[in-house]
Amino acid sequence: MQKLKRRALAVGAAIAFGVASGAAPASASTNQAPNFTPSNAPIGALAVCGWTPTSNGLGGATVTKSIPLRNGPGQTCGTRGDYLNVGQRLGGWCRFQNSANNWWYYVSTGGAAPYGWIYGANIEEEETIKTPCTGG
Repeated sequence: MQKLKRRALAVGAAIAFGVASGAAPASASTNQAPNFTPSNAPIGALAVCGWTPTSNGLGGATVTKSIPLRNGPGQTCGTRGDYLNVGQRLGGWCRFQNSANNWWYYVSTGGAAPYGWIYGANIEEEETIKTPCTGG
């Protein structure tokens, strides 16, 4: 009986510690909807935030999720300006595939500033943007 009481006390303490520390149960994150901006930035993310490529190719895309442009090809990079509107057309300059195989696109809004980066899952028709990002 004493052994059972100690085990119950240990389990209760572990639960209380998890609640007090704000720790979520391990299974809580497995049933969440996917985040459409990847949390795994490219290798050297701090170095590519603020990257403005010089390559400019053909193509364009349409915004499918209202989000701001980023100043680099990763979620850890800051945002630029106002939110893009769903259905808004973007001019495609180039594309970049990060270490997690996620595609990011350097675009302009209607062929003019502002320029910035958008994650491929937030646009459609991005397959027309084929030029690799270089320079900058």
